[in-house]
Amino acid sequence: MSAYKHIFPQIFKRIPNSKSLPAKHLIKLRESKQYRHEKKAVVIQGLKTIKELRDQGLSIHSVIVTAKKEPREEDEIKLPAKQIIQYPDSLPAKTYYLTDVDLTRRILGTASRPGAHEIYAEIGIMQHDFTPSDRLLVFDKINDPGNLGTLVRTAKGLGWTSGIITSGTCDLYNDKTIRASRGLSLTWPHETLSFEHLPSYLEEHDITPIVADMLPRDSQQVWSPDYGTLNVQDVKPGSGIWFWNFKEKKIEIPKKIALILSCEHHGVDKALNDEIRVSVPLESTVESLNVASAGSIVLTELNRLLRQQACAISPN
Repeated sequence: MSAYKHIFPQIFKRIPNSKSLPAKHLIKLRESKQYRHEKKAVVIQGLKTIKELRDQGLSIHSVIVTAKKEPREEDEIKLPAKQIIQYPDSLPAKTYYLTDVDLTRRILGTASRPGAHEIYAEIGIMQHDFTPSDRLLVFDKINDPGNLGTLVRTAKGLGWTSGIITSGTCDLYNDKTIRASRGLSLTWPHETLSFEHLPSYLEEHDITPIVADMLPRDSQQVWSPDYGTLNVQDVKPGSGIWFWNFKEKKIEIPKKIALILSCEHHGVDKALNDEIRVSVPLESTVESLNVASAGSIVLTELNRLLRQQACAISPN
């Protein structure tokens, strides 16, 4: 028996093992996309992220504190676990649980690397209205949740406030996506569409798709607002982003754009063959960048060029 039972208020219930109902529920939320969407909830790791989501109005269903079953010394319960045990009202929830570190690892997964005093929570998925903006980000068949989470975090940080997820892209509420986005994937407004419906959706909203792709290898013309039109062979790394494949379209950056980012492995869908391309020039010894790195560069450069374009139109 623990000599320090008083450090565990009655509001906290111990989850004994992974076969108990609360543990099964939390594990299934992490492992099953269908279950997450059915329950409209996810498991979030880390006190800082949980507090940020609480402050944005997301509901906390349950709070789970990692703590030894029978601590021999009072100081064996350390922060942040100790803080929540002492002040559970700081994270208002329907239920409060305790787990030992082994069960925490089973619930959160070994990739999460939880600490011995970890805090995690079941949090409701926010329902938000989606209105396409003038700068729309489209994720097509991105199947790495780490890349997806990094891109959502970057997009939100750079002011790309909404996006479209094609049905071939991994779940925004996957635990790895949430971790990489620092919880931002939960509050990023988006619409899920099949790829087949994407062209008509963009056309309906008068949005021009621009597809991120590698520079063409053949000798053709590419364009930059900074440097004008050049042969692709004359483009140097570090010269910003370059546009090509305009076909019969006017050579300019459209006012309303949808930047389409695709998985490097799958490449760009053939249905987008006639759409404008945008590329980041690289040294010849580097074949490509992963989608998170390339996408972050393109987002930053598009922001700069669109701001530059707006200033040229309205100098005052």
